[in-house]
Amino acid sequence: MAALAQWCVRHRLVAVLLWLLALGGTGTAAVIAGSAYSNDYDVPGTESGRAARLLAEGFPGLGGDSDTVVWHTDPGTVRAAAVEQTMTRTLARIADLPGIASVAGPYDDQGAARISADGHTAYATVTFEDSAENIDRGEAQAVVDTAGSTRTEGLRVELGGSAIALTESSGGHLAEIVGVAVAAVVLFLAFGSLAASLLPIATALVGVGTAYAGIVLLGHAMTVADFAPMLGMLVGLGVGIDYALFIVTRHRRGLKRGLPVAEAAENAVATTGRAVVFAGVTVCIALLGMLILRLDFLNGVAIAASLTVVLTVAASVTLLPALLSFIGPRALSRRERRRLAEHGPEPELPTGFAARWSRSSNATPSGWARSPSS
Repeated sequence: MAALAQWCVRHRLVAVLLWLLALGGTGTAAVIAGSAYSNDYDVPGTESGRAARLLAEGFPGLGGDSDTVVWHTDPGTVRAAAVEQTMTRTLARIADLPGIASVAGPYDDQGAARISADGHTAYATVTFEDSAENIDRGEAQAVVDTAGSTRTEGLRVELGGSAIALTESSGGHLAEIVGVAVAAVVLFLAFGSLAASLLPIATALVGVGTAYAGIVLLGHAMTVADFAPMLGMLVGLGVGIDYALFIVTRHRRGLKRGLPVAEAAENAVATTGRAVVFAGVTVCIALLGMLILRLDFLNGVAIAASLTVVLTVAASVTLLPALLSFIGPRALSRRERRRLAEHGPEPELPTGFAARWSRSSNATPSGWARSPSS
């Protein structure tokens, strides 16, 4: 580990360029290849799997995904002639769309239960020919557009279901962006140095970004569920920032003890880096435990998440020391650098609440005899 850290510090520009090349190369390949995720969540050998097979065999075309069209009117009731005629025509148009097996509405003898007690709300069930993972987004969008075209000021129409969800925007990665921003603020308050607070985040983002593109490519080689990249990103950001934080903290302590920048970075990786690698291996073993379940869609998830952890650990012990050597003493805040220049190196003494708690926990209660060895 020490030799690896020494190489990365001495060849810091090469280390950074190699990681940027890996990020750019996998990202470009992922864009060119496109995604090939599989949403096949079949569980062979289970009761639910056998039930789905029997349904498909006994009622062809009716074993697909079932979604709902709901409409509400306030001025009158859904039984009003105008509303009934409008929605009857709309449901008929939906039934004629490609990929639709059947539409069950409220305006027949068996549909009375689909109208609310106050008469202001009703719903219809739209059954697709295929399950949600096999439905083309265009087919679902046609249903949404057809139903939505009937909206008026007095008639509200909404849709829901697994297939309909295919047409909705995922909202991007807002949650991850907010999480990274909050982490940056917390790290800045803890370190007092902008450079030191950004390094754990930058290291995690490079590792997770490379892994994200790798997961896209992995989908072409094995079954990978569409939620695997999101899971990998969440796990990777969490462990990546955490692991990098360990090394940065150790590096800062080395600088406060008067060590040169290169030596402090090498010592940080040689000591804390071992714990980071061990923790990463433990997480990977736990994730790969999903392989024991022998479910195809979970196999891809386990490998994808493990790939993310491996790359974030690799970035922490290779890219991070190179970046630490680039920023030099700026890993310390201005006040810490000024204090170091005025008073010289500080001994590494445990301070803070944790140190006080440890001392109080280890204190010998009065009246207890100490052993000779103590």
